Amino acid sequence: MALLFHLPASIHYEPERHVWARPDEDGFVTIGVAAPLREVLWHAPDVEFWAVDRVEVGSPIATARARHGRRLAIASPIAGVLVEVNALLEVAPHALVFQPYVRGWVARVYADNWDRDSVGLLSGSTGAAEYRDRLERSLALSRPGAFAGVLL
Repeated sequence: MALLFHLPASIHYEPERHVWARPDEDGFVTIGVAAPLREVLWHAPDVEFWAVDRVEVGSPIATARARHGRRLAIASPIAGVLVEVNALLEVAPHALVFQPYVRGWVARVYADNWDRDSVGLLSGSTGAAEYRDRLERSLALSRPGAFAGVLL
């Protein structure tokens, strides 16, 4: 089964939580959800940001409405100071689903140690391909199981 999800090679992926990270040259990292989450997200998910100043690897930044009355956790793939959340998602939550790498980003974090935290992320074209392969294998076994790491 060939998956039609867009997985840019310029982004670093955390495949278990289906989130991505994109660092810039100033030490800030933009974080968002990977396109495959549209399989479980509501078409216009209400996003609730957690009131936090800092995030650790795996700690929640927000939750969003999923299908079938469920919610999913959007976790940070890095540790650092939360500096901005995407206010656009309050008025145009569908950007999370339809433009996850451009307008639908979730938060910006000033990374404590990008080099340390990025070691566990899948990067480049080989990382995107590995993420796609892992996802295809887990979807073949169970669609709910493929997203069990994020569904609440």
